[in-house]
Amino acid sequence: MAGYALNQCALFKVGSKAKLASVLLLKQRDLVDLSEDGQYRQFRLEASVCEFTGKRTKARDVAEPKKALKRVHQRIGDLLSRVLLVEYAHAAVKGRSYRTNAAAHQHGDEIATFDIENFYPSTTHAHVYHFFFREMKCAADVAHLLARLLCFRATPEALGCLPTGSPASPIMSVYANKPLFDALHRLAQELGLVFTCYVDDLTFSGPQIPPSLGRRVDSIVAAHAQRLHASKSRVFRKGKPKHVTGVVIADGKLAVPDARFFKARRVEQRLVAETDPGERARLSRILCGLLGEAAYLDNKYANWAKDSYRKLAAETRLAVVTAAGTIAFAATRADPPTGA
Repeated sequence: MAGYALNQCALFKVGSKAKLASVLLLKQRDLVDLSEDGQYRQFRLEASVCEFTGKRTKARDVAEPKKALKRVHQRIGDLLSRVLLVEYAHAAVKGRSYRTNAAAHQHGDEIATFDIENFYPSTTHAHVYHFFFREMKCAADVAHLLARLLCFRATPEALGCLPTGSPASPIMSVYANKPLFDALHRLAQELGLVFTCYVDDLTFSGPQIPPSLGRRVDSIVAAHAQRLHASKSRVFRKGKPKHVTGVVIADGKLAVPDARFFKARRVEQRLVAETDPGERARLSRILCGLLGEAAYLDNKYANWAKDSYRKLAAETRLAVVTAAGTIAFAATRADPPTGA
């Protein structure tokens, strides 16, 4: 993957607020104003139940930066995303994804997965400050200002944490927690294992997962002011299907989870029986999303995905964009392109 070294980033060794404002394409007084409270829109995503599978999703509080601050977050995220990141990180990195994260463990006989609990809320102002001060070599007041800009404070007394609705939070979560991830990577090397992280998902693989791994991972995570979600730690033994970031690994191959296949079938059945045009279009979009993701994991779903794109184009009379971001079919054209 192309990219430049951390010390080539425009945010490296920023020594003054005036310089930071220049890098972020703002006036200095505007930058300071944006670090004050009241720059976020707060809302709650209520708990829901999937109409096709019955799967429950917990309620979630979201803090989304308002327009001006969001542009700053996008600028910081863009600058950091150009840096050549460590191989073990697969989230918020161009050319990497949940699929490449799973593929890194494709040939592991045994796999262990862990989940960091409340990852963004536990990634605090201090984590972000230390990254910009220690790793990026920014002046202390600049590092503090960057942490204030990037962290949401629920109350004026709170130090703040990474907001769930920010475009910068995924890449910042990697850098702010890099000392933790580096320690886990060193542990994997010591044990002859492969380690990757995908946001808050930690995965280890190798010929054999040692019994001590869980205890040692828990100890390292706790030492870096984070905590494992105990109920989500799993070990997949040799010869068994393995689940890694929404991907199944079976017999050394990546596969689509059965749950996603069955959900697609249920959506398709509803679509066949539906007569209302608006509801048909909604169901078609859901089906395209599911099958686009499935085709991204396993090419045997490509024709089914193409058929769903074609039908959606016919339902909506609009161009259909695939999961890969390309236009699959445009109903306004007599002879639409056929690539999925």
